[in-house]
Amino acid sequence: MRAVQLTIGGSPSLWGLTGVSVQTSGECSYAHTSNASLVWPVNELPSGKLLIAIDGVPTGADIDGIQCAGYVALPEAAGSSGFHVDHVVLMTNDLDRTCDAVTEVSGYPLKRVREVGEIRQGFHRIGEGGVILEVVERVDVSKTSLWGLVLSTESFDDIVTRAGDLVTAPKAAVQPGRRISTVKNSAGLGVAVALMSV
Repeated sequence: MRAVQLTIGGSPSLWGLTGVSVQTSGECSYAHTSNASLVWPVNELPSGKLLIAIDGVPTGADIDGIQCAGYVALPEAAGSSGFHVDHVVLMTNDLDRTCDAVTEVSGYPLKRVREVGEIRQGFHRIGEGGVILEVVERVDVSKTSLWGLVLSTESFDDIVTRAGDLVTAPKAAVQPGRRISTVKNSAGLGVAVALMSV
């Protein structure tokens, strides 16, 4: 079982543009990456809804207003080769409060804080080589919420080229030597998604 599972609102049929390999079972559609699983329930969640389950954290555990989901049992089908979930973004109006809650509920401590102007970011890694929870503090945020995710892929250039106008032009990422492209709202994925080179 992967340490993080994300349940996504919206239709999985549109996710082909990201390059992940979506499978279907009787209960849901899903995709495995090297460090996380993505799940789309048969009874679709509202578009824009994003839920997180963390290994060892009980269903309903509260991370500063975010209710943790329960794990969905998934077949161990072939994963999306060369993919991992680089990070999941949590938006908050109080970085310290939310990071303390992440540590208390998950057991994974705050690794570092980055400050850029009025924006503060805190980073927790869920397990060795696992998903990074990036907590972003902004003055215009009213309550803590899951904002979206970033997929890192070895096929970045090919995927971005095929996606065409559905993604933004690649630019330098914060991480040295890596590039990032944001999937536009017009792609209809339902949640905020960005693609990043390895």
